[in-house]
Amino acid sequence: MPSPRYFLRHFVPFTGYPYTGAPSACNLCGSHESVTVAETDRRLKTLRSIACAECGLIRTDPMPTPAELAEYYATAYRADYQLAFAGGPPRAHLNRSAREATFRAGLLAPKLVPGARVLDFGCGSGEFLAAARARGCEAIGVEPGRDYAAYARKQHGVEVLDDAEDGRFPAGHFDVISTHHVLEHLRDPADVMERLARWLKPDGVLYAAVPNMAATGKPPHERFHFAHVHGFVRDTLDLTARRAGMVPDTAYWREDTTVVYRKTDAPVGRIAAPGLAQRLSEELKPMPAGAYLASGAWIWPMVRRNAKAVRDTFVSK
Repeated sequence: MPSPRYFLRHFVPFTGYPYTGAPSACNLCGSHESVTVAETDRRLKTLRSIACAECGLIRTDPMPTPAELAEYYATAYRADYQLAFAGGPPRAHLNRSAREATFRAGLLAPKLVPGARVLDFGCGSGEFLAAARARGCEAIGVEPGRDYAAYARKQHGVEVLDDAEDGRFPAGHFDVISTHHVLEHLRDPADVMERLARWLKPDGVLYAAVPNMAATGKPPHERFHFAHVHGFVRDTLDLTARRAGMVPDTAYWREDTTVVYRKTDAPVGRIAAPGLAQRLSEELKPMPAGAYLASGAWIWPMVRRNAKAVRDTFVSK
């Protein structure tokens, strides 16, 4: 586990994060043109976020290097964002994950039939894998967080890989693939979505959920933080799936950036969303960090987050 000094540098306001990074092109469309949408994050730390001028996908600039991001997620992320200092997942996470896994399994029930092959890409502590296996599915997970992967294996007896490169599974191997709040953490979400689509059977489905950067009800800067190196709205998530040859499956319930996709043979076309970047820069422009701190507007979001953590710790249903 990283030193206390490492974590301290992740929490002190008005300072940058302990990484170097490098500029990058948009992973979705390849454009280098961008519009700045934020200069700080929810901890009031310096973190520049830009939206691609061509397609609107939001990304951190500079982007953490592959080595920086891999080390962070393998050793520090869970403690940094979920206070999992003891090594395993905290009770709040387990209760929340169990509720979400029950919902996801119910949504995907038409495909979670005995013998179905299921992949949970970014399986965390393994609750969805356990739910799929309870329905008779052959379930396997991918989880780079070492402590959470170890918990999933021990607690649920499921198979969990540390990583899965392109050749790990044959094309058309899975009936169901799930990736819940994972794509926003990746340097290459569009490339990964293409990989997942290749692993999916022609009649399979892919469940994808990411935080909605356009969601209302909280200050704009609250949407940004170091762990999320990409930010999606409904348009850009669908464009990411479209580049991978998938479209929303209208047979399944959808809520903005929680979607079930299916494969399509229709031509991909241009990966673009004209005007989206500028719109996001206007909608997500935060109040200056100092002014926000002085206003006291941060108090309610802090209370809300803490109340949610307390609720999730003691309420399992």
